[in-house]
Amino acid sequence: MNPTQQVDMPTHNIPTNHWYGVGLFFTLLSISICFSLPTKAASCCGGGASSGIILPKFNEGMLDISFANENYNGFWTQTGHYQQDPKGSTLLQRRMSISYAKRLSDRFQLSSSIALINNHNQYSGDLQSITALGDTQVGIWYEAFDNVTCIYKINGWESLKPSIYLGTALTIPTGISPYTDRIDSSFDITGLGFYRLDTSMIIEKTIYPFSLSWQGQYGYTFERPVNQEYNQVVTPYNKQLGDRYSNTFSGAYTWFLTNLAMVTATLSHSQLTQHAATIDGVLDDSSGIKKTSQGLSLAYSNAIRNWIVKLNYIQATEGENIPKTHVMSMGVSHVY
Repeated sequence: MNPTQQVDMPTHNIPTNHWYGVGLFFTLLSISICFSLPTKAASCCGGGASSGIILPKFNEGMLDISFANENYNGFWTQTGHYQQDPKGSTLLQRRMSISYAKRLSDRFQLSSSIALINNHNQYSGDLQSITALGDTQVGIWYEAFDNVTCIYKINGWESLKPSIYLGTALTIPTGISPYTDRIDSSFDITGLGFYRLDTSMIIEKTIYPFSLSWQGQYGYTFERPVNQEYNQVVTPYNKQLGDRYSNTFSGAYTWFLTNLAMVTATLSHSQLTQHAATIDGVLDDSSGIKKTSQGLSLAYSNAIRNWIVKLNYIQATEGENIPKTHVMSMGVSHVY
C-alpha cells in the first residue's frame, strides 16, 4: 500500500463482514475457483480434475492450455435467496490457464498450473478492467492401479477394478487478493490470498462406451496475518478460511469414429461447501459458502491419443453466499 496514506485504523472485537457489498462477487469467487471438471477417463486418455490435470497411464508428459469465460448473473444471499445485479451490469472474468504434468515413476506424477486472468466489469455505471496473474497450483498424484482399467467387455470380477487416484495440491497465492497492496477495488481480485492444501480422490471406471467417476476433495487453508484490506490499513488480525469440501459425480459416453478417433460427452453434478472463516480464532458466521452446479463437456481425441480438444459448460444452479455464474471453456492438451 502507499506508505504516505493516512487512514483511520478500524478496530473490532468480533468478526465483521469483510466481504461487504459488491466485493462479494469476486472475494467469494476467489474462494470457489477450481480447475475444470473431469472430461475424460483419465487412465485411458488423460484429462482434467479440480486439482490439476492428470496424465494417461504410461505417458511421460502432458501440456494443456485452456481459455474460459465466466459470467456473473446476480448472487445468492447467505440464506440462499437469489438477487439480481443492477440493470446494465456486466461482470465477466476471462482466464487463460497453462498446465503441465510430468510422470515421476510408474505410479506418481507431478502437475502444475498458472492462470492469466482478465476481469472486465461494468457495475452501477462504473467500467473497470484489469489483467493479472491468478494463483499458482502445484500437485502430485498417485495411481493406485498398475494397468489401464478401461475395457470393452466384462471378463470376470477382475476386469471390473476401477482406476483410483490419490492426490494432493498446494495453492500458492500469486494472484491479487483483498489483502495485497496491488488492489484498488474488489473487481481487481484474481486470487485467494491464502495458501491452501487440497487432498483428492478420484474413482473412475470405463466399460466402453460408458464411463462413471467420482471425485472427492478436502481443502485446508492456512491461517495468515492481515493488516490491510482493499489497500486500506486495518488493525492487524489473523484470518483462516473454513475447511472446504467438494464432490463431483460424472457419467460419460464415447463414440468411436471411423478413423479411430474418439468423441466423449460427459455430464457432471458438483457440490461445494466451505465452512465459515475465523478471525483471531472467532467464527465469522457471515463467511461460509455453498454451491451446486452441473456441467456438460465434449472431448475429442485423435487416433493415437496424443491430442485432446475439450469444450466445457458449467452452470451454478443454487448456492448460499456466492455469485451465480456460468462458465464456457475450451482447452487443448498434448500428450507425449
